[in-house]
Amino acid sequence: MGRFLFVQDNGVNENIGVMSIAAVLEEGGHDVDLILTDEHKNYLDLIVQYNPDLIGFSFMTGNRRWAFNMAKRIKAHVNKPIIFGGVHPTLFPEDIDFSYVDFLCVGEGEYPILELMNAMENGDDTTRIQNLWVKNGHDIIKNELRDLIQDLDSLPLPKRELYYKYGFIRDLPIKRFISGIGCPYQCTFCHNPMHIKMFKGHGTFLRKKSVQRVINEIRQVKEKYVLKRVHFSDDLFVLDKQWVKEFLALYRKEIDVPFSCNIRVDRVDEEMIKDMYESKCWGVSFGIESGSDRIRNGILKKNLKEEVIVKHAAIFKKYNIKMKITNLLGLPEETLEEAFQTVAINQRIRSDYTGASVLVPYPKTGIVDYAIQKGLLPGDFSIHSFDQVMRRSVIESPYTREFENLCALFNLTVKFPKITPVTKRLIKLPLQKVFSLLRLWEAFEGMLYHQLFNVAGFRYTYHIYRNVVRDVWN
Repeated sequence: MGRFLFVQDNGVNENIGVMSIAAVLEEGGHDVDLILTDEHKNYLDLIVQYNPDLIGFSFMTGNRRWAFNMAKRIKAHVNKPIIFGGVHPTLFPEDIDFSYVDFLCVGEGEYPILELMNAMENGDDTTRIQNLWVKNGHDIIKNELRDLIQDLDSLPLPKRELYYKYGFIRDLPIKRFISGIGCPYQCTFCHNPMHIKMFKGHGTFLRKKSVQRVINEIRQVKEKYVLKRVHFSDDLFVLDKQWVKEFLALYRKEIDVPFSCNIRVDRVDEEMIKDMYESKCWGVSFGIESGSDRIRNGILKKNLKEEVIVKHAAIFKKYNIKMKITNLLGLPEETLEEAFQTVAINQRIRSDYTGASVLVPYPKTGIVDYAIQKGLLPGDFSIHSFDQVMRRSVIESPYTREFENLCALFNLTVKFPKITPVTKRLIKLPLQKVFSLLRLWEAFEGMLYHQLFNVAGFRYTYHIYRNVVRDVWN
């Protein structure tokens, strides 16, 4: 029996991919554990005590600096094999320094990591496993991609105990689930088009679990843990109208717990919204991104009409389903007038929870290609020069200060439209750090949206507040 250890910094969000890999490894006869380094000052000692055969990191681009530094620290102290996986290593494998990493998983990790653990345990060759890049002396062996897992129901139920040994996560009244993987849209700021292109020829990228499978996952958690709210973290929960209809009917009968989900506002109609309401949907989250049609559909390729946004938002209001809206500022060639069009459409639909972020231009996305073509980013802009700093604009613009300040004042201005003229004056002031502390209010609104008013909820909010202050003032 091999021993695999996941290492993670963020103790708030359970990583569903990590829990799925852990379940496959456990089913394959291996022992799996996880350490949240933010929760243990002696995390290095705990790693030594566990004595893993392999240490794994799964991370997104925003966590890359942490992952790199932590892996170096662990390697120097423990000197065990380390594997990187997740969204960032999959899309940017060239960013990984193999001086302290032994394996890299590109794509889905369940079966490549199982094969790797089996090979290590049996003393077999570890260099020829599909999806893995392997350090072999001074060489890096880059194995080909394997086909995507088409039948998601074939996977064992996620091993949630990895996270639920931490009481403040276990006792959160809300738990996250996914019913499917992928999004078919081609938004230029998103990673999904990159994934679709990457896995072309390796099976269908858009995949959905069966209705019964999702119900089984939720029921397992409901029977064993605190579950007063469910959130579906799918990129697009409402993609398949017939699936949603069947799911909601069974959900009402067998689960009957309030839920929220991520949607595209043009993928719903009144019949679906009514069904969602009757199944205890309390909130939906969707992106408008920009109030300017020129930017939203021309540059961002969102393919979303303003009249549809307004019409369907009114239906959500009719059924008292809360709307959590995401928006982007600091977009290529955006004017201040267009930025305030984004404020205006949020005011018009009376969004319940809203905020804006300055565009984080991820390398290899369409929006970066566009910005480079227009001379708004350096021609050599790549992952090696990338550094994600929330609410700080890197797209060249005469309105950088204004966009950063408007992000912080966005929520208040949407809530109180009469202060819009005041906001237009305030954003010109050199007070980005001061205004950015208003992000703490958005964190509080996140608490309101997910109804996290218990001890674990306040612990969750504290974690976010701590990171917000650290990010703003460092």
